[in-house]
Formats: sequence, C-alpha cells, structure tokens
Amino acid sequence: MKIKFTKMHGAGNDFLIIDDRSHNFPENDVELVRAISARGTGVGCEGVLIVRLAAAFTDCDYEMIFLNPDGSRASMCGNASRCVALYTFERNIAGRRQRVGTDAGVITLDVLEARNGCGMVRVQTTEPKGRRESVLVELPGGRKADCFRVDTGVPHAVVFVEDVKAVDVPKDGKAIRFAPEFVPEGVNVDFVQANVGEGTAMMRTYERGVEGETGACGTGAVAAAIAMREKRDILLPVTIEVSSGDVLKVDGVVDGSGLCHEMKLTGPVKTVLEGKLDTDWYTAPCS
Repeated sequence: MKIKFTKMHGAGNDFLIIDDRSHNFPENDVELVRAISARGTGVGCEGVLIVRLAAAFTDCDYEMIFLNPDGSRASMCGNASRCVALYTFERNIAGRRQRVGTDAGVITLDVLEARNGCGMVRVQTTEPKGRRESVLVELPGGRKADCFRVDTGVPHAVVFVEDVKAVDVPKDGKAIRFAPEFVPEGVNVDFVQANVGEGTAMMRTYERGVEGETGACGTGAVAAAIAMREKRDILLPVTIEVSSGDVLKVDGVVDGSGLCHEMKLTGPVKTVLEGKLDTDWYTAPCS
C-alpha cells in the first residue's frame, strides 16, 4: 500500500501527517508506525498524525489521531495539532478557525499566518484536568525532585531548575517518567528554568512514547505556564524557549482561586517535505 505523507514541525517537534479521510491507514499496526517513525531507517519523527473525517453528530471540522513513535496512541499533542491546522487549512480541508476532535476532547485552532507551508498557529487546549499537586520523586543518586503534576491533555510533571542546560534530561527524565508516583500511565517531564521578573522561561522535555528528549512539547509548555502561574506567581502570558531554540507563547484565564483555565498556545509551524510511503518496503526482507 502506498501512502502519501507530509512532514512538518512545530517549534522543532517533528511529525508525519497523513490525510486518511478514506480510512485506509492501519493505525493499529504498531510495527509499521515504529518503522516509519525511526530515524536513520525510517522517515523519522516524534509522532504520526492521522487526519480523519469527523463523526456526523459532531460540529468538528475533522478528527486528529496521534500515534507516538513507539506505536502507542496519545490523547493529545499541542504542537502536532498546530501543524495539522496549517496542513488542513492549506489544503482547504478546514478554515482559519477550526474545531478538531482529539482523544482528549475538542480543541479550537486558529491559523494566524500562513504562507508557502509556513505559519503561526494558536491552539486553545482542553481544560487542565485531574489533581494539580506537588509530588516528591526520588532521582538517581538519592536526589529528590519536586514535581508539579498537571494534565494538559496528557499528564505532565513540571520540575523547576536553576540551570536547565545542566540537567541530565535522559537520566532524570526517565526516572520521573517511570516513577511509582505516576503509574500506570506515566508522565511527560518538563524541566523549567523560570525567570520570575520577566515572564519568560527555558524548557527541556522528556516525552513518554518518544522515550527521550524532544525538540519541543506544546502541552508541556502549557503545563509549564500553569506551574509558573500557580507555583511561582508569574503573570500570564509567558514566553517559553524550547530545546529547538524556538519560542512558544502561552496565555490563559486565572480564576478567583488562582487556577488557570482556557489555556492558549501560540507558535510557529513549518512544512519540511512531502513524500510517499510504500508499506511493502517496510515488510520486505533485504535478502
């Protein structure tokens, strides 16, 4: 089977996007997803995004399915949704304002700028859910990490650090991601160096499903902004520089009890390439 795809990235988070409104892509084929996501032997990406027709009883423009590089399915991805918004807008699948169905719920997207495969897109994410609390997690060497737990479509643990560049993200991120405090689903881990007086931060993320550091994480940036407001009393909006060097802006509404709601994430997206997958290539032996 031959499958057309487009590769895009949102602030350094790279994805393969597949228009599957005909419902032909085998999203349950874990080995195929792993093969095409692999760097070096596949196309290489931090997620496979499938665009599907929305159910008739909804008011969504389309549905988005997100598959991690390990073949598992995630409920939401902030930067992925921003990429899909530009992709669908440039192909007349949806307009500038979009309502999109995800496994985490319906999200709203606005294509603010679009030109030749590049753009600026804002997403209003699903409402933060679950407990927002600090959890103390043990790290290698007997160290402790104070993790702020918040679910911004997927679960996150935000850890404030003095120097984000000095963090051993693979080592400490893995320890927190698989910590008993977060079983069974685990968490994405965001290490955040916050500048209290400036409303800015630098962030590095260990992402479950990728099982390593990613160039950026949209839901992680939202989680970091919530932690900055609720734990450090930093006013919204905030700007967050991610590992790729790109900057994401996060805004929202703060209620009378100091909790954040209606979170919005804005940042750049860019088309990298277009191509065609042949599933026979991934299953055929070399000899």
